[in-house]
Amino acid sequence: MTGPAAVIPENRLRALVFNELVNMLYRQLPVSITSTMVVTAIMIAALWQQLPVHWLLIWLALMSANQASRLLLYFLFRGDKLQSHQIRWRARVWASGVGISGVLWGATAIFFFTPQSAIHQAILVILVLGATTAAVPLIASHMPSLYGFLVPALTPFIARHLLEGDPAHVALGLILIAVTLALLWFGHNYNRLIVASLRNRYENEALANQYARQNVDLEHARAAAEQANRSKTQFFAAASHDLRQPLHAMGLLASALTRKVRDPQVSGIISSINASVHALEALFNELLDISKLDSGVIRPNVTRFALDEVFSRLRGEFTTEADAKGVRLLIGDSPHAVSSDAVLLERILRNLIGNAIRYTPAGDVTVSAAPAASGALRIEVRDTGIGIREDDRQKIFDEFIQLGNPGRTSRKGLGLGLSIVRRLCGLLGYSIHLASEYGKGSVFSFEVPRSGPQALPDSAAPAPAPAPTDLTGRLIVVIDDESAIVDSMQVLLANWGAEVIGSTTGEDVVSAVHAAGRLPDLLIVDHRLGGDENGIEVAQRIRQELDPEIAAILITGSITPDLAGRAHAAGLGFLLKPVNPAALCERIAAMLNLDLSATP
Repeated sequence: MTGPAAVIPENRLRALVFNELVNMLYRQLPVSITSTMVVTAIMIAALWQQLPVHWLLIWLALMSANQASRLLLYFLFRGDKLQSHQIRWRARVWASGVGISGVLWGATAIFFFTPQSAIHQAILVILVLGATTAAVPLIASHMPSLYGFLVPALTPFIARHLLEGDPAHVALGLILIAVTLALLWFGHNYNRLIVASLRNRYENEALANQYARQNVDLEHARAAAEQANRSKTQFFAAASHDLRQPLHAMGLLASALTRKVRDPQVSGIISSINASVHALEALFNELLDISKLDSGVIRPNVTRFALDEVFSRLRGEFTTEADAKGVRLLIGDSPHAVSSDAVLLERILRNLIGNAIRYTPAGDVTVSAAPAASGALRIEVRDTGIGIREDDRQKIFDEFIQLGNPGRTSRKGLGLGLSIVRRLCGLLGYSIHLASEYGKGSVFSFEVPRSGPQALPDSAAPAPAPAPTDLTGRLIVVIDDESAIVDSMQVLLANWGAEVIGSTTGEDVVSAVHAAGRLPDLLIVDHRLGGDENGIEVAQRIRQELDPEIAAILITGSITPDLAGRAHAAGLGFLLKPVNPAALCERIAAMLNLDLSATP
């Protein structure tokens, strides 16, 4: 049988792959520009009272001009796939714009560095690391752009901290060197995986076309396509894990700072850091969700379930937010059962309800379900908000489209919610419908297959347990192959009163426990460790050697579909990175059966 290499010449294959890599860069321009301007706005706000205003405004003007020029490129080339004779020139134009952006970020280490304020140094480093980390998956398809951005963006920070000379700054400079190398390593692997995936795609397309022309069995091409899909799934699992690691560490450190500082002014700055970290986490999660939906990694798991279970959870989740805004949230009881994917259906409704509350200054948001003429169940999310003009009703489902938010404030979201709704509905085979009258409100609706009546649950789900603030007397073991995360977790748990044993492998845990003279109350274990064992296996081994009844939590950045089920089957709790400290607190409380009624 003739292989793919004989179907398509190597030089032609390389040209196709390179063309698609550059086209990917231009398709992702809105994401890149929006991410950059969000972090830019956060930095300006955080440093506004610490630096001369004209410095900030000059830097903002330069950054805005650079991003505006890149946006112009997007509009010039949008809709026309780049041709081979144009591709290399346009790749160089792209790399130049990214390089200028990297220089502007690196310049903040020179002009925005405040030797007298460690807090503002931390803000600067966190925001620039967040910007560079978020940029890696967007520009790694073109290695000159990756190096041209990361090196000028992070090298000045490394040099500045090393030149400060004191041990703390030198240590941070060395950490930044490690982070830079890790990002370059990840970008290189990301690029290699994308190139391999594209090569598989074009080879398989050419192979399938040859089989069709020759009227031979297409089963071989189908098998090759399935292998490409498996590779794609593994790629997104690896990408998710590697990108969640630095976000997880930043979130833990920011939360730990909250407990260390008592000065009200500095506390306000730390609150801004926490908000910035949460905004970066939200942006990353939504971008990754869109990537997974577009790639076909997410597959529906259709089951029969009571719709009221979903309604009850959404009612508990959004009532407080609606009340705080003065909006009345009405989610009625539903006696119906449906056949759908419960997780994806809840995500659709969560995005629609969140949007409705966000854009309803006053009045009602109503969620209802009723039989439709087609025999399916029609679910509606109706609001009395600002409404949508007829000209805007199609484009609101595009990425980063926000009506009524010209200032692009993050309090009104990132403009990805309805784009995710459209993709999820398409994945489940639903048609999303919109009816709206400008100034009076909107109705979003879709139909879900019914599965017969089902009795209502006897009671609503219990409220989540409050987060523990006092773990005094508890011994907790933390195992993660990233030493930065081990250090961050030790600081955070120590703030809550716990004694912590940290390890990057798990090999030294048993001896450390014997030295401590008592059994640990809890194991917190990362899934991907550097040795031959994974987190579940390490936790089980330590339990066997010490006590099978020790509570354990598995924390991971992997999106492997069955991992949560495997953890629960082994008796471990499960959390996905980046972990919100409040969610970590609640899970610790559940695993240790803490009575928090007297917690201050």
